[in-house]
Amino acid sequence: MDSYGYIEVLGLVPAVEAADAALKAADVAVVGKENTGAGMVAVIVKGEIGAVRTAVEAAEDAAMRIGKVVSTNVIAKPDEGLQKLY
Repeated sequence: MDSYGYIEVLGLVPAVEAADAALKAADVAVVGKENTGAGMVAVIVKGEIGAVRTAVEAAEDAAMRIGKVVSTNVIAKPDEGLQKLY
């Protein structure tokens, strides 16, 4: 079963850096990018739980080097209804 991971950062450049780091760190796919308001951008990744955790940690480390990380989250066993969002 796929899991979801999210990282919300302040600005587009840290979001791109976070997505790049996540993709390089683990076997995950970026399934979306959302502008959450006030200049914040959330990047959503999907994959196996271990890969998603690794990817989110790498994304957070990379984004913190050049910007501000607002929040991160990993959803290990999402409800089927959540998967319809992406």
